[in-house]
Amino acid sequence: MTLVPLLLLALFATLSASGTDFEIISPKEKALYTDAFASVSVKLDYKKVTKLEVYHEGNLTRAFNTGSSRDFYCSSVRLHLGNNHIVVKAYDGNVSLGEKRVDLYYSSEVFEDFYEEPYGYKKRFFHDEKSESVCVKCHDMDRNFNKLDKKTLKAKGAATADIEILENPQESSCYTCHNNLVSRKNGHSPSVNFACVACHTGEAGENNLDEDRRSRYIQPDPIASRCFMCHERLKEIVSHNNSDHGPAKSGRCNKCHNPHSSDNLFFLRKPIWELCTTCHSEKITERHVITSFVFRRNKNGHPTRKRPDPSRPGRELVCSSCHNPHGSKGPFLLRTDQPTPFSVCKRCHDK
Repeated sequence: MTLVPLLLLALFATLSASGTDFEIISPKEKALYTDAFASVSVKLDYKKVTKLEVYHEGNLTRAFNTGSSRDFYCSSVRLHLGNNHIVVKAYDGNVSLGEKRVDLYYSSEVFEDFYEEPYGYKKRFFHDEKSESVCVKCHDMDRNFNKLDKKTLKAKGAATADIEILENPQESSCYTCHNNLVSRKNGHSPSVNFACVACHTGEAGENNLDEDRRSRYIQPDPIASRCFMCHERLKEIVSHNNSDHGPAKSGRCNKCHNPHSSDNLFFLRKPIWELCTTCHSEKITERHVITSFVFRRNKNGHPTRKRPDPSRPGRELVCSSCHNPHGSKGPFLLRTDQPTPFSVCKRCHDK
C-alpha cells in the first residue's frame, strides 16, 4: 500500500523539476524558418542543473557542463528542409531532470516539397523588447554597427558600389548567435562582414506589411531596394530590359539567392540548372530549343548541361550560359541586345 504513494510522489517530483529547472527560451514552438540555422537558448536553475544536452532529430549536437552561476546557455543547430525537432535534456549529475522539445519547420520557395509550411507554423520573431530582455546579461542587444571601427570594402565582381564593413566582424553584437549563417562555402559580403543592418532595417515592404514592427531586424519584401544599394548595374538591367524574369522584376532577389551564404555559386539556393528547372520543369529533359536544327549527336535538342560552356571556359554549360536571369534587351532573356534569338548562338558558334 505504501508503494503507490511513493511512486506518485516520485512522479510529481520529476514533473515539477522538469517544469521549473530549465526551459527553452528560443526557438519557439512551431516556428517557421527560411534559412538553415536555428539559435537555441535555454534558461536553467544553475543550482540544480549540472549538464545540458541539445539534440536535433535524435542526434546530440552540443553538451554543456553547467553548475556555475550562469543561468543561460546558447547553441546553434543546422536544420534540414521540412519538419525538425529539437530536444533539450537536463541532468543533475547522472540523474535526469527531464527533457523538453520544440518542433520547427524549414521552408524554401525553390524546393517544391517544402514550399508551404504545415498548419500552425509561422514566423515567430525573437528580436523584440520582451524577448531580448532575457539576453542582456550576456549579450549586447544594441545595434552596435555604428559604434565599432570600420573600413571600406571596394566594389568588385557583381557589386558596383563600395560598402562600409566592420574592421573586426566578430565584434558585432550579431556575431555570437548568427555566425553560422555565413559558414557555407560562398559568403555574401555584407553578411560575412556582419554589416547586417544594411538589409535588416527593421522596416517591412509591401509584401510583408503584416510583419511591420514585429522585430527590430526584419527586412523588407521585396528586398531589391537594399540589394541595389550595392548592385547598381543590376538595377539598370532590371529597369531597362525588353524581357523580364519574374523574381528579378518583382524585386525578390532572395527567392533565388541566399543573402547570407550558400554552397552554390553566386549564393544561389540550388545549383543553377536545378534552380532554373524548379520553375521551368518543361526543360528538365536536358534538351532545349531548335529541336531539329542541331547536330545528330545531340539527339533532337540543344543540351542545357553536362557539356563544357564555350563562352565561359572552365565552366559547365547551364541555363545562364544563354539566358540572363536578371533580364535582357533581347528576347527570352537571351544574352544579346539583338532582336533575333539566333544572335546569341554566336557566343559559342562561329557559323
